[in-house]
Amino acid sequence: MKIYSLLTVKDEADVIVSNLQDACRWSDKVVVIDNGSSDGTWELVQETAQSNPKVIPFERYDGPFHIGLRSRAFRAFRREMRLGDWWCVRLDADEFYPVDVRAFLQKVPWWAGTVKKRSTDYVITHEDLDEGLISGDFATDRDRILYHLPCRREERRFMRHSPFLLWLPRWRYPHPWGCVAPERIAVDHYQYRSPEQMQRRYANRQQAKAEGCGSFSHENGSGWHDYLRHRDECIKKEECQTPASFLS
Repeated sequence: MKIYSLLTVKDEADVIVSNLQDACRWSDKVVVIDNGSSDGTWELVQETAQSNPKVIPFERYDGPFHIGLRSRAFRAFRREMRLGDWWCVRLDADEFYPVDVRAFLQKVPWWAGTVKKRSTDYVITHEDLDEGLISGDFATDRDRILYHLPCRREERRFMRHSPFLLWLPRWRYPHPWGCVAPERIAVDHYQYRSPEQMQRRYANRQQAKAEGCGSFSHENGSGWHDYLRHRDECIKKEECQTPASFLS
């Protein structure tokens, strides 16, 4: 069973190496499209690829972001896939899988073509900043980012390969995606990692919206401060363990 992961990045230099290392634990290939990073992300991808052949710096695309950008990589590599293989059709640079992904996919019922994630969405709190916990070095700060939102987001992440899959540029995912597996795969989601990163994220997504990307409608506010939460709005990591079914 092969797993090919499709990753688009823009200005993720603080997290990209950690993300690639994590994804390469369970991916046969991580195919990367850089959407015009200016912080050294693309250079880090290329550097990582020199020592890890699983990392494929596929393309640097400087045009406007659009939701089907990963379809470019899908169409380029689909001939390498066979029945029984899987696509991670959306690998995000800020997501980490605390489970054995291969073991999880091997247990997906034969009739299911899609697996959704259920993410633990970590946030930076006002109190974290007041206490000086956030240094801007994600490798160090990851163990300090302990609070997450109460809700768990569910989105498609994995799709079973089929020769009938079609992915047009305007589509968010390939079609037909088939039935969704009943069990969700756990993901640790670190979309907010430091004030500097949060401000870049805000600016990049506002630009993408202005260019008509067709996504990020939830990205509002006036800057990175709007991403902050208070601890009493959140759940602390130790208070909510990953369900045993996710680890099986």
